[in-house]
Formats: sequence, structure tokens, C-alpha cells
Amino acid sequence: MSRIWVIATNTFREAVRDRILNSILFFAVLLLGLSLALRELSIGDTDKVVRGVALGGVSMLAAIVALFLGVSLVYKEIERRTIYTLAAKPIARWQLLLGKYLGIWLTLAAEVALLFAFYVIIVSPQQGLPGVPVLVSALMLMVELSLLSAWAMLFSTFASPVTATAYSLCIYVIGHFADDLHLFGERAEPGPFKTTALALYRVLPNLESFNLRTEAVHGVAVPVSELCWSAAYGFGYTAAVLAVAMLVFTKRDFK
Repeated sequence: MSRIWVIATNTFREAVRDRILNSILFFAVLLLGLSLALRELSIGDTDKVVRGVALGGVSMLAAIVALFLGVSLVYKEIERRTIYTLAAKPIARWQLLLGKYLGIWLTLAAEVALLFAFYVIIVSPQQGLPGVPVLVSALMLMVELSLLSAWAMLFSTFASPVTATAYSLCIYVIGHFADDLHLFGERAEPGPFKTTALALYRVLPNLESFNLRTEAVHGVAVPVSELCWSAAYGFGYTAAVLAVAMLVFTKRDFK
């Protein structure tokens, strides 16, 4: 376990120093600031509009970071040929991949904490401290990012960065439209489309299970039982995807 933790902390330090990651975080903070400008342009409940835009921006940019880290960090080890050095050490490939994933998870946790801290700093002077639903939304966002980064890491074990990114984006888009996909499949006539739509709905993740931005914007509490089910679903799915990723990475030939 100590070897995995060493890899995780090194991965965390490497990710934090990445210029692209810092650029994404800069734009996230900029978006949070610009969301306040909507107070002068929006009609109706301006506070809810500001909260909705700010939380939506945080979620979108956090997902970009999760996909970027999941796709790039394993590929960098292969591209730099440091994978050969690591393979020569007394550490299994699954331990290497798990350590990389934990490092990504630590980076995402720090990113989400930082973004929501900026959210509090920027929004609180106009609207007061955010309520519990905002905190719950942040925690469920971490569950979604955990799953997204696991999928991105799985694709990076056998595909190029461009291909892995395309696959990961498909997971993100389909995951957020899973309920619509299920509805279309249920209403479609029996045939290949209906079968494919329902199969994709059952196999691919339903990322809307972790989307509590609407509840956070309106200050609506979510039942604890629902939160527990969503968290168990997300972490269980993440563990399954990671297991497949470790299996693929262990079997891959780097010669």
C-alpha cells in the first residue's frame, strides 16, 4: 500500500504543476466572476441565475480536468518510456495504475474544494453563505468525477490520447442524456434502435444520478437514502471500471 501511496502523491504533484490544468482552473475562476455580471442582464430571480451559471461552469470545467488527467497521465508514462523503468521495479502494473488513479482523485478533490471556495468567496457577499444543498452538490460532483476519470484512464490504457478523449467525451455526453436515451428506447418501435438504446442505457453510466445543481440552486434538500444510493452506484461502478482498466493495463505489451 505504501508503494501505491508514493505513486499517488507523485502523480498529485505532477498534476498540480501542469500548465494546462492551471489554465483550466484560471478560466473556471474567471467564469465564476463573470457569472456575477448576469445580475445586470437577467430577468427574474437573479440570485438563482447567478448560482446556476456558476455551479454549471464549475461542473463543466471540473469534468474537463477529470477527462484531461485520466487520459494524459498514463499516456505520459508510455510516451516518456518511464513505464519501462517502473516495470523494472518491484511493483505490479495494477499497483501503478491504482496509484495513478488515486493521485488523479486527490487532484480532483483539491480542484473541487478550491473552486467551491472561490464560489463561496465570490457569491457570498451578494447572497450569503451557501446552504447545505450546495455542499451536497459538490460531494456528488466528486462522485461523478471519480467515475469519469476512471473511464478516461481505462481508455488511455489501450488507445491514443485523441481516441481516448473522444471515447471519454462520448461517455460524458451519453451519461448526461441517459434518461432521454431510455425514454427514446422505450417509445421506439421494436428493432435495432430500441435494442441498442436500451442496451446502452443499462451498460453505460447515468451521470445525471450525481447532478444536484438544480437542487443546489433552489435550495432543495435531497433525501439521504437517495444520496446513499447514488454514491454507492457511483463508487461501485468506478471500482468495476478500474478493475477492467487494471486488467487491460496488466495484459498490455509495451514492446
